Amino acid sequence: MNKWFLLGLCVLFCRTADASSFRCGRKLVKVGESSNALVRKCGAPARKYSAREKVSEHGRQRDTTVSNWVYKRSGKKDMIVSVRGGTVVRMQVD
Repeated sequence: MNKWFLLGLCVLFCRTADASSFRCGRKLVKVGESSNALVRKCGAPARKYSAREKVSEHGRQRDTTVSNWVYKRSGKKDMIVSVRGGTVVRMQVD
């Protein structure tokens, strides 16, 4: 096979998929909701870890800490929910 084709497949399948919402049982969690709403709907995460990232606000970039909450999903890949300042800012499938 062509090496570029294989590289393209790897990029396609190896990257983390972003999501704007995910379901906890019958409840839907969306980007922009509070971390309190996330806990009410999904319970405590399986684990948490923090990361530093650059954020652009009002035309300026600054470093900030984001808390990543990992939720285990039965029969599916884990969902990583990023929380900054008490608000869900990103969701991605691990």
